[in-house]
Amino acid sequence: MSKTEELSRAGLELLLEAARGLLEEPNLDKLLPALLGKAFEVVGAERGYILLRNESDELTPVTARGIEPGSLPDGDPSKSVIETALKEHRPVFSRNATRDPRFSGASSLIIRGIRSACCIPLEAHGNRIGALYLDATGSGKLTERELPLLEAFGSLAALALARSIELKEARNALQTATKGLRFSGIVGESEVMCRMYDRMERIATADLPVLISGESGTGKELIARALHSTGSRKDKPLRAIFCGNLTAELLESELFGYRKGAFTGAITDKPGLIDLADKGILFLDEIADVPTAIQAKLLRFLQDGEYQRLGDPNPRYADVRVFSATNKSLTEGISAGRFREDLYYRLNVLTIEAPPLRERVDDIPLLAATILTRVASRTGQSHRRISPAALDRLSGYSWPGNVRELENVLARAAVLTTSDTIDPEDLDLVKSDTRESKEITSDLDLQSVTEAHIMRVLKLAEGNRTEAANILGVSRRFLQKTLARWREEEVA
Repeated sequence: MSKTEELSRAGLELLLEAARGLLEEPNLDKLLPALLGKAFEVVGAERGYILLRNESDELTPVTARGIEPGSLPDGDPSKSVIETALKEHRPVFSRNATRDPRFSGASSLIIRGIRSACCIPLEAHGNRIGALYLDATGSGKLTERELPLLEAFGSLAALALARSIELKEARNALQTATKGLRFSGIVGESEVMCRMYDRMERIATADLPVLISGESGTGKELIARALHSTGSRKDKPLRAIFCGNLTAELLESELFGYRKGAFTGAITDKPGLIDLADKGILFLDEIADVPTAIQAKLLRFLQDGEYQRLGDPNPRYADVRVFSATNKSLTEGISAGRFREDLYYRLNVLTIEAPPLRERVDDIPLLAATILTRVASRTGQSHRRISPAALDRLSGYSWPGNVRELENVLARAAVLTTSDTIDPEDLDLVKSDTRESKEITSDLDLQSVTEAHIMRVLKLAEGNRTEAANILGVSRRFLQKTLARWREEEVA
C-alpha cells in the first residue's frame, strides 16, 4: 500500500469521526470551533477561519484558529481566495499562493508570507452559508492530496451548520413570539384564552383551592403550574399526582405516606406528597377518579390541614394549597354516588375552565410554530414549516384530543415528511372527524340529500326551474311536482 493510500484511509476515518461529532452537536456556538478543529486534523494548516454571512449578506469570521482572538486584521484572510471559491462554487487550492495568477495583487498573502492557501465554500440546499479558509506559511503544509477530503468535509460541515443556524433562528423566533406570553408555557392569543388569562391573574394570588376543568389534552396541568409560578407560593414546592387508575391503597400511601411496618415491604418511614408539598401546592390530576375511601381523608385534610400516615396513629399537619383537575363532570359523579358532595364544595372554591382547541382555532398557527420548533430541538432535525393549506386542514379538524393531539400529529408529520414543509397529505388526521364531514354526515338519509342537492341547484339557477331541471337532468314537470309535494309535507 502506498503512502498516499495510507493517508487517504486515515483521512477518511477522520472524516467519519467528524461526521459523528457534527451530527450530534446542534448548538451553533459549540459546533463552529469543533468544525474548525476537525479541519485542522484533516490537513496541516497553521491558521484557519470559518466565515458566515451576516444580516447584511457579508462574510465575517466567526471563529478562528492560529491567531489571537480579536486580532484579525483588515484584508485577512485573503478576500481574493475566498471570492474565487464562492464565485466558482467549488474548492480553491493553491500550492504557491503568492505566485498564483488568480490571486495576483493580493497583498495580504505576500505580507503574511502565505505559501499555500485553501478555501472551501459552505453551501447547503442551494444556499451560501459561508466559507472555510485554511492557509500555511511552510512549504508542503497544505497539499492537493487532502482536497477531496476537505471538499467532502465542507459538504458535511455545511449541512451541519445549516441545521444549527436554522434551529438557532427558530429558537430566536419562538422566544420572540412567546416573549409576551402572560403565563409561561401556555401559548394562545385568542379571545377565549385572554379571558382565561384574566381569570388566572385574579386567582393566582388568592390562597384558596382551585378546580380546573376541561377536556383531556387541554393543558390543565400547564394551568396549574402557571398559577403556582405566579402565585404567593411560587418559591415553595409543587407536587403533582395523577389519580386515575390508582388503587385506594396505593393512592393513600402516595398522598399521606406511611410508617415503617405499616404493610409488607414498608421497611422505612416514607413521607407522602402532602408532606413534601408543605407550604406549597398539591396538584391532584383527575380528581374524579379518586376512590371514595380516600375522598373522606382528603375532605378532612382540606378542612383543617390534618392527616395521618398509614400505620401511624399520630395526626400530622401541613399547610398546602390544593389544585385539582378533572375532565369529567363532578356533579354527575355526585348524582351517581361516585363523588362526595361535601368534598366537591371544598374543591370547587375557585374554578378555571380550559377551553377545547376547537373553540380557539385562531391559536393553531402559533401553536403549530411552537410545537415544530420544540420537535426540531428534540430530534436535532431541520426545522419544518407548515404550508397554508396544511394550516387550513388543521383549522377544520374538531380535535377530540385537543392540544395534545395537535402535538402528536405535528411531531409525526415533522419526523416522517421528506420535505422541509408540512403539507396537508403529511397530516395523519381522522377524516371522519373534521367539521366539514360532521356537517355532511349529520343527516345522510336519501330524501335529505336529494332535497339539499335540488335546493343548491335552484339557488345556482337563481330560481329558474327550467334551467334547474336541465342541470338536474329531469323534466320541468317532475321538478315542479317534487317541489309541490315537499310544500304539502311541510304544511301537513
